[in-house]
Amino acid sequence: MKARLNLPDVTLVCVDTRTPALGIAAMQRCQAQVQFADALLFTELARVPTPPAGIRLLPLQIDSVPAYSDFMLRGLLPHITTSHLLVVQWDGYVLDAGQWDPAWLQCDYLGAPLRNEPPERAVGNGGFSLRSRRLLQALQDPALAMRHPEDICICHDHRAVLEQRHGLRFGSLAQARRFAYERVLPDAPTFGFHGLFNLHRVMPAAELHALVASLPDGLARGLDAHDLCAELIRQGQLGTAALVLAARKRLGMNDRRTWRLRWRFALARLRGGGASGAPG
Repeated sequence: MKARLNLPDVTLVCVDTRTPALGIAAMQRCQAQVQFADALLFTELARVPTPPAGIRLLPLQIDSVPAYSDFMLRGLLPHITTSHLLVVQWDGYVLDAGQWDPAWLQCDYLGAPLRNEPPERAVGNGGFSLRSRRLLQALQDPALAMRHPEDICICHDHRAVLEQRHGLRFGSLAQARRFAYERVLPDAPTFGFHGLFNLHRVMPAAELHALVASLPDGLARGLDAHDLCAELIRQGQLGTAALVLAARKRLGMNDRRTWRLRWRFALARLRGGGASGAPG
């Protein structure tokens, strides 16, 4: 059995009060390859009746996405004792621990490249990101106005101040490309990834089908689910695409994008493109 990567200066962190079981699964995927100093899941404790081994549960109630950003920006500091933390979400985790670069610990923030941004604004996505405790301390600066989304708040709104006033270092675009990917696809293996729309790239078809079948309908509403569904149709994974379409139907979605997905699904089924299920 291959030895796990040892990161004694990094705490694994996930904040998930809506779907903690999915957050736990992502954390466990990380822990399968990496030994962290600690692993913290912030969630509503009643939603996790059986605490998972190797993960500490900390109580938190969040009622909105902006509230998530507020906590990520100014609520994490008291809970982190290591020099760094790796932030993950349910749809992003470690892919290949062999890609880890110790030089990343010289950065105060490192995340996957953002799409359609110049190099000085391209780092980076917060859903799978490496952050320093120094960053968490700097974010307590009352002169910094906090807003949602938290990664854009850090990397666009306040990057210059964080670098100049607080002496923080953001990873380079080259480092970000090796660290993880989200909307900008990589040309080489990465340490991790983020994004529901990328799951077909990292999961076997049967495993992805089971995961999509377990998702609450609300996660089928947004653009991320749309993009995953479109790719599943293109690849002929119609049974899994049908699950997304069925959830959007239950949500009463009749927007142009959803109708376009239904049309593509029907056309692919007529052409005999893969195993199908009930259309949405």
